[in-house]
Amino acid sequence: MFQSFAFMSRRDFIAAAAMAAAGIVCSSPRGVFAAEPEKRSVTIAVGGKNLYYYLPMALADWMGFYKDEGLDVKVVDFQGGSKSLQAVVGGSADVVSGAFEHTLSMQTKRQSMQAFVLQDRAPQCVFAINRSTMKGVKDPAALKGRRIGVTAPGSHSHVMANFVMARAGVKSNEYSAIGIGSGAGAVAAVRSGQVDAFVGLDPVVTQLEEADAIDIVVDTRRVEEGDALYNGPMVAGCLYAP
Repeated sequence: MFQSFAFMSRRDFIAAAAMAAAGIVCSSPRGVFAAEPEKRSVTIAVGGKNLYYYLPMALADWMGFYKDEGLDVKVVDFQGGSKSLQAVVGGSADVVSGAFEHTLSMQTKRQSMQAFVLQDRAPQCVFAINRSTMKGVKDPAALKGRRIGVTAPGSHSHVMANFVMARAGVKSNEYSAIGIGSGAGAVAAVRSGQVDAFVGLDPVVTQLEEADAIDIVVDTRRVEEGDALYNGPMVAGCLYAP
């Protein structure tokens, strides 16, 4: 599969991705330019457009690449990945820019979702402890009974929180997952002490690091840390649809 894309330019790839989002089926990468979209208006749901996790999709929007291919793509921002998934399930969006594991979890609910563009090699989430409420604490086991901020319940950040806490011997029902979003609200929640730890992404993580507000425990912006947490390569941000 990867060899068939080896000769594609960046613009060819973006055109292929955009037209795939529009529901086009073609026999070869070059064939996208001869195909007519089944629908030209496409809505992409995303759980935090400002996050680096979604940068490929966001750049294509900001730089006008969708319009260059004759597509009217509307990007709708939500609090977290679970909310953007709900938008597609409910029919208010066509495509999700989100976490790959949602395509798996939906199988258990007998709803088929398929990823068709991989955007990230690393999960990019960071598990960090709040210095103001848990000063000097580095062990996630100390968070039993505490509040951990996630972008939204059921999102990839929540999944990572469960993995980290399970590795520390704490069950998912032994801490409180609090939805704090992925932007300024997340920064405020940490700095005001509303949560004792949080799982977030850049640029929020870097902002809190620069303010000396957090101690990082697990950093899956590093591929090797992501592989260690999930016991192997973890597929991350992607475009997926029913």
